[in-house]
Amino acid sequence: MFYNENISSADINKLKKYLGFSKKDFVLIFVGRLAEEKNVEFLLSVVKKLYKNYSHLKLLVVGDGPDKEKYEKISKDNGTDKNVIFTGKVPWEDIPIYYQISNGFITASTSETQGLTVIEAMAASLPALCINDESFNSTVINDLNGFIFNDEEECIKVIIKLLENKELQKELAIGAKSSAEMHSSKYFAEKVLDVYNKAIETNKNKFQSKFTEFMKRVTSWKK
Repeated sequence: MFYNENISSADINKLKKYLGFSKKDFVLIFVGRLAEEKNVEFLLSVVKKLYKNYSHLKLLVVGDGPDKEKYEKISKDNGTDKNVIFTGKVPWEDIPIYYQISNGFITASTSETQGLTVIEAMAASLPALCINDESFNSTVINDLNGFIFNDEEECIKVIIKLLENKELQKELAIGAKSSAEMHSSKYFAEKVLDVYNKAIETNKNKFQSKFTEFMKRVTSWKK
């Protein structure tokens, strides 16, 4: 459902118009609960340091939470209220469209367990920019499907790198979608099937012996 070919261009254009995005805008999306553990203030600080030189940079914050009003005030105080867009709560089935109006996914959260939003974003062909955390390190690979950063300085560098290189954006988008395949239900099912096949092969003689014994019992029961 996150693949770009499954999202209609009409829905994409409608949402862009609703949010006021233009063709020249470079949109980074964050999806999650707006609370302290998600480290959204880190992202707001990064935008504050970038927006004067990159006025077309937009941060799309999708989600709701107890700190939403606080973050909106910080953004206004920073002078970035036109560059940071808070959508509030969005129905989960509409999230794929929000990914499709974006150029990259970004998060500085260190409280994730599986980082599912990163995988969703990658399935939508978005390069992932993630803070150095164990929940992302096995998924995000530098220069393949996104970048890992350690602090604000590194985060700013990778954003600029992506902003100024459209070819890199395309390459990472391809890498992101390919990486997401590794987490698809089809791939998961195939891996589970491999485990069962290996177990059967390893214990083939044992299974055969037990099956033969079982059939003997069935035959005796019939008699």
